[in-house]
Order: sequence, then structure tokens, then C-alpha cells
Amino acid sequence: MREVAERAGVSRSAVSLALQQHPSIPVATRERIHAAAAELGYRKNPLVAALMRSRRAPATATPVRATLAYLTADAPNDAWRDAATLRSFYTSSAARADQRGFRLDEFSLTGPRMNPKRLAGLLKARGIHGLLVAPLPGQRSSLDFDFTDFAVVGLGTSVKDPVIDRVADDHYRNLQLAFENTQALGYRRIGLALPGNVSRRLEHRWWSGFLVAQQSLPPSQRPPALMPETRDELPPQLNAWIARHRIDAVIFALRDQELMSRAPRHVGLVSLSVHGAGDAIAGIRQDVAQVAADAADLLIEKVQRWETGAHRSPRLQLVQGAWSGGMSAPGAGLPRQSLLTLP
Repeated sequence: MREVAERAGVSRSAVSLALQQHPSIPVATRERIHAAAAELGYRKNPLVAALMRSRRAPATATPVRATLAYLTADAPNDAWRDAATLRSFYTSSAARADQRGFRLDEFSLTGPRMNPKRLAGLLKARGIHGLLVAPLPGQRSSLDFDFTDFAVVGLGTSVKDPVIDRVADDHYRNLQLAFENTQALGYRRIGLALPGNVSRRLEHRWWSGFLVAQQSLPPSQRPPALMPETRDELPPQLNAWIARHRIDAVIFALRDQELMSRAPRHVGLVSLSVHGAGDAIAGIRQDVAQVAADAADLLIEKVQRWETGAHRSPRLQLVQGAWSGGMSAPGAGLPRQSLLTLP
């Protein structure tokens, strides 16, 4: 600030007020100070700013904490709250931020009269320079937002453009865990049912894990994956595919009980997204809370290093899930519980 003051020919207090857009500083002077700051590469550190506000606050005031933004792009702007996984992402990342001395506030790109440029300006005005990006809705993979002045981390793998750091489930390893545990139950002809649009969104990590897991088996025991474009195309093809390839266990991408229950009762059913221990459906329990906590930790580290903008060499940090047994896969040769059979 001293260097900016010298370059603009003003006092340090004038620089401080001008950078806060204080009306006591004439517009022309403010513009000269901002130009000097830009030339010198000066940027306010939000952590230091929060500390100084806290020190200036009355002793009875609530302590000031640096704020991180939880950025959503759903339309309507609160639609993400309908999904348990997305709610868990938010609550878990907010809890970790709180443990680290930060607060996490939600901001939506689809709110009333909101657009990316306006939101970026709002965040800067509030001294927020750390963004945690929630999974994008539907099949979206790009986000119209300029991250140049922000530290940013994405939850999950959905954001591919612009290129940012992400923290996600280890879908590749989770599929292999599911395959190995299904084999341990005695199943020998294991298939994968996965919508193509879901596979692409996850960069084909589940499918890749399946193909590699199959390499331990002779070619005659490697049925092809059932991969139509959408989930709605799976039900009419499921049983014909099972019969054609004599499949005795199916690994499903999602926990879709209505779809899974269409399979014959002798076929074991495994999901890559079970709800938790004790679920009637066997499969992989993704550690959503850990993904969210790790994403918050990575974002805070980037804010503290003042590491902003997209990356040429982005990081993808992965969190492995865990196997959870269930009645849907009792073991080869054993019928499933009627819980998962259609009337």
C-alpha cells in the first residue's frame, strides 16, 4: 500500500479508502489509485482483511471470519437441495470450513437478475476470493465464469471447462472394489449396466475400471457392458442382455431400485452408489463427506497461497469408497430377497 501511495501521490489512508470505493475519495483520485495498484500488481489479501476487520471490531461483536463461496448453477437456483448427495456436499464442506476458521456462503449463478459478471463483482466487493463449485446440473460440463481473480476447487468431475482443480470419488477404484467383492461372493459372469451420458460425465472412469477388472478373467467370462445413451433405455434391454451373456451378477451405476428389480431373482445386484452401511442393496458406499471436506481443505490452502485462476496442469484428488454387503447380492446360486422383485 505504501508503494501504491507513492506511485499515485497520495497517503496510505487514501489508498485504503479508495480500494474500498469510499465516497470520501474523489472519483478521479480513486481511478488513479486503482490504476497504480494494477500496475504494481497489488491485490487485497482476504485473510488479512478479515483479520483487520476483526481487530477493529468492538469486543462484543461477533468475530469476523474470511468467507468462501459455494457456487451453484442449478435452475431453479435451489434445485440442488432435492438431492441428498448434493446437500451432503454443502453441509460437509461448510462444517470443514468452519473448523478451519472460515464460513461458507451459498451463491447461485441462476438467481434473480444474476449473471457471471455481476456475481464476480459481488464476490470481490465482499472480499471473497475462494470458490467451491458444486457439481453442475444435468449433462453440463462447462461454466461461464471468469476465475482469474479467484482460488477455485470443483466438487466432483463435472466441470471440465474452464480447467480447474477438482476433488471427487475414485470411480475407477470403486468399480474394481465392487468387482472384486462380487467375485468373492462366488459370481463369475459379472456385467456392468451404465448409461452412456453418465459414463461420459465421469470421464469413463467406471467403465475403465470394469474393463481392467475383466482382464483377470478368460475372454469367455468378459460380457460387454450394457451402455445405452440414457437411463430410460436400460429397462427394455436389461433382461435380454443378461440372458444373452448368461450374466449372474450386474453392477449398476446408480442405486436405482426400480431398474434393478427387473433382473431375474437368481442374478446378484450391486450398486456403485449405496446409501450406507446396512443398506439392503450391496455395493460401494461413496464417502461424500470426505470428498467435501478434502475439497474445502484444498480450497483453503489455495486461498492461503493466493493461488488463483484456472490451471494448465489441474489436480484431480480422489477419495476411495468402501464395500457394503447387502441382501441384493446374497451369493452365487442364492435367490435375492423378494424386496427387490417386481410384483
